[in-house]
Amino acid sequence: MADLRVLIVDDEESTVAICKFALQRLGLEVDSALSAKDALAKVGQEAFDLAIVDWMLPDGSGIALFRMMREHLPQLVGILITGQNVADTNREALEAGFWAFLPKPFTISELQATVERAASYIRAIRECERLALMISLSEAAYQVAVSLDMDEVLQSIVRIASQQSGADKVSVMLVDETCSPPRLRLVAAKGLSPDLFSLEVPLGEGIASQAVLSGMPVLINAHTIQQLAPSVLHYQGMGSALCLPLKVQNRIVGVLNLTRLSSERPFSESDIRLYLVLAAQAALAVENAQLHQKVREGYIAALASFARYAETLLPYRQGHSARVGIYAQRLAETLGWKQKEAQHLRIAALIQDLGLLKVPREILAKPGPLTEDEWQWVRQHPLWSLELVDPPALLTETVQEAVKYHHERFDGTGYPERRRGQEIPLPARILTVADTFDALCSERPHRPAFSPFQALQEMRRVAGSHLDPDLTEAFVQVVDNESIA
Repeated sequence: MADLRVLIVDDEESTVAICKFALQRLGLEVDSALSAKDALAKVGQEAFDLAIVDWMLPDGSGIALFRMMREHLPQLVGILITGQNVADTNREALEAGFWAFLPKPFTISELQATVERAASYIRAIRECERLALMISLSEAAYQVAVSLDMDEVLQSIVRIASQQSGADKVSVMLVDETCSPPRLRLVAAKGLSPDLFSLEVPLGEGIASQAVLSGMPVLINAHTIQQLAPSVLHYQGMGSALCLPLKVQNRIVGVLNLTRLSSERPFSESDIRLYLVLAAQAALAVENAQLHQKVREGYIAALASFARYAETLLPYRQGHSARVGIYAQRLAETLGWKQKEAQHLRIAALIQDLGLLKVPREILAKPGPLTEDEWQWVRQHPLWSLELVDPPALLTETVQEAVKYHHERFDGTGYPERRRGQEIPLPARILTVADTFDALCSERPHRPAFSPFQALQEMRRVAGSHLDPDLTEAFVQVVDNESIA
């Protein structure tokens, strides 16, 4: 029962001394108050599990006091010491939330027996809560690992940790070993000032670093603070925190920080075991997302090399894919897309014309108009482009739509499906505008290159037939304002 804290409230110092002695022999942590005012001050700053309260105090009723104590500590269990045996008093005490009565005079053994029963009740309630929380945490922890996208994983960790722990502040810090010396970077948080979102801490400084370097959880509360170096923590005696290392086998990838500002239900040793369940799944999800990101970056690098090789076969197209990707991303960001979403268009730009490798070179280099048979070859290249790329790695819905439909025309005369207007997916309409601009500014076998000004004028001329007029005008503004050409 060493994990239970008891507050004795009685104005008779001899009674308090006897009760403290008896309960300490049970291994309980015991504190005392001689008045209601003193008791309220203590529960406002510290957490207690059990309160033994005298029926009448110098500055008020013990029953009224217990009601106020429960406002601070709703889970507090109470034992009322009373010399009264009045039905109304007993009923009022039960309504106030007292768990048991201890009539005066009482013996030490009676006190101990009553407290032991109360302690068993408290621990049974706690165990039920822990089991329910463990089930909930286990289910929630698996949700974290559903995504391979790093931003989604981090936001899931913060959201679930906040919901399950009741923490007022939650943050995730990841180890960055590319720096010298290695650092902890704050990558996701809830309840922290936005000014801290660029925080980087050298590994070795602060409590979070202690959790990383030791590989062990760090518990911060009023009882453990003396064990922690004061130089690395400013603790005001209120609230509690847990710093949980995100560990995959023997490697630490970061730390999950949980903070409760109130002293009502501080984190304890028993909480560590619970929230390590979440930390373990969070660590695995972070590592999987990091590995996925590295694999994806490798695919993109290989794809860029493939695109450059394809462009060497047609010298007039060199650099086309990279430039189109830059233009498309910038236009998408101007339209309000998040940077991460807009970057999908850069991938689409690398893929869009790979299918031209299956088109005979004499058709692509032909200086005059193409025959209908030759056009049949060319019209297939968006579909062939998609066939050349591994779908799970890079082909998001945005990429697929952009590549497949980037030769559709706004008036419905394009290919491969002759879609028109808003039927053409937005990613494709954006890519078409960017592709058209770069194509016009590049020399082709059948014509010289346009200047940027001439290209924009031509795009305005075909807006509404070939191009989305709104996107065309937005792109003109991007070029005029930012000189991206």
